[in-house]
Amino acid sequence: MKAQPARGPRAPSTKDATAFSFSSASKYAVKDDYLAKHVIFAITAIEYQEDAGFDGAPRWAVTVTPDDGDTTEIITLQSNDKRDAEMRTAAEHIAKHGPIRNVRLVKHGKAYYFETVAEAKAP
Repeated sequence: MKAQPARGPRAPSTKDATAFSFSSASKYAVKDDYLAKHVIFAITAIEYQEDAGFDGAPRWAVTVTPDDGDTTEIITLQSNDKRDAEMRTAAEHIAKHGPIRNVRLVKHGKAYYFETVAEAKAP
């Protein structure tokens, strides 16, 4: 019996190549960029993640869409009692009324927070 030559991995078909795209993955925001650029955004979704934070701690994943037309990103914030209550209330508001607009990220000490900003008046 004659040995068959080794075959390498088969080339993916066109059908296989379009089944997945890394570009569809969620993008995490660089919080310091949001602070430095004073980015105003809408919060479109809020999700509590039990074990996804630093060292397996709970966190909040907040989906934001900047007003400047940039892509939708996720801002993560640590969980604490006060924030948990506020984020749950905000998530309920989004479920009933849609996105929370005119928000920006602020920082006090080492902690990040959301702040509502007044709408810009037309000239």
